[in-house]
Amino acid sequence: MVYKVPIIGSSVTYKDLMSVFSRMEKECVIGEFSRALAGLAQARHIHLTNSGTASFYIILKILKERSGRKEFILPAYTAGSLVVSVIKAGLKPVLCDVSQDDFNLSEESLFNAISKDTLAVAAVHMFGLVVKDIRSLQQKLPRDVILIEDCAQSMGSSLDGRHTGSFGKISFFSFNRGKNLALYGGGSIATNDDGIAAAIGKELRDLKKENRISKFTHTLKILAFSLSVKPFIYGLGFPIISRFKDTAPPRDISIKRISDLHAGLGSLLMEKSEGFFSKRHDNGSFLLDGLKEKDSISLPKILKDSRPVFNRLPILFKDLKNRDVAREELWAAGIEASRMYMRPLHHMFDIGYKRRDFPCANYIADHLLTLPVHPQAEEKKLYKIIEVMNRA
Repeated sequence: MVYKVPIIGSSVTYKDLMSVFSRMEKECVIGEFSRALAGLAQARHIHLTNSGTASFYIILKILKERSGRKEFILPAYTAGSLVVSVIKAGLKPVLCDVSQDDFNLSEESLFNAISKDTLAVAAVHMFGLVVKDIRSLQQKLPRDVILIEDCAQSMGSSLDGRHTGSFGKISFFSFNRGKNLALYGGGSIATNDDGIAAAIGKELRDLKKENRISKFTHTLKILAFSLSVKPFIYGLGFPIISRFKDTAPPRDISIKRISDLHAGLGSLLMEKSEGFFSKRHDNGSFLLDGLKEKDSISLPKILKDSRPVFNRLPILFKDLKNRDVAREELWAAGIEASRMYMRPLHHMFDIGYKRRDFPCANYIADHLLTLPVHPQAEEKKLYKIIEVMNRA
């Protein structure tokens, strides 16, 4: 079957890009995008960068300059780019294990990892699932340890009506391909701390902004990405498209301000974002309901009073052979399923841990399969996912 639903989607259209060019001539798109994000994160200060990874690095750089502490704690199963940022900022990555129930940090393991040299902790909302006890986590931490929310995969997710990004002292978002608001580039930092915000603002003023050539390049990349994830084109061009997928952490990080194009596109899509977020939530919930009777898999536990805006739907297979069969049969049915991160962080990087450390992170890396839930995944394909998964 040539028609293939990719694991990630894009809501950007050619019409959107044309509207953005018109908007860029008339409005301050960076200010407009910042105001929209401030409302979502309930933050007084928003700073925009060229990526979520750049945003995270800038946060770490500023926090390090304000403290003599050197250790940064993050979950053992998450994006390898976080470790690259931690090391680039001159800090020591310290890992904690994760929970197989929700793929987020294990609180017990986290508190065992805290030392007198701990600067901050990353609460990563994996797959759009809200971190358990995020409401009280900052209060439970030692007074001088800062909670940073990583909302790269959770934009739009909420708990008790509060969006992720509004619980920690500082948070960051990513707008890269595959994210809940996918602009093929861009990131943001949100905080209510005036001192931290001022230091970040000073840091950003010295960063480069795009030139006309990069603006043209960004436009072509956004158009190419939007076209490439259309099911027919994706299936037809998969041998070529697959070469552009990230399979390893970046060696270094590009640190720049956001482009006007990405900010304009972001402000435009924010006007429609609740529709995207609701669709992701509904699609994920539909799959969860359709798979709840299957004993050979483990489904994520959804936190009470939360609305997860699923980035993907994570499934754990008890038998690896069943996982591989399900993935192959889904592909044959025109649906891409993904392993996500193939290794936990302590297998990607030599940072002082043994391979058998963090057993839950190891298990997730080995047994995980993720399913598409983006708005472009049609209802008939969701039914097909349930059918294939239940017989695999």
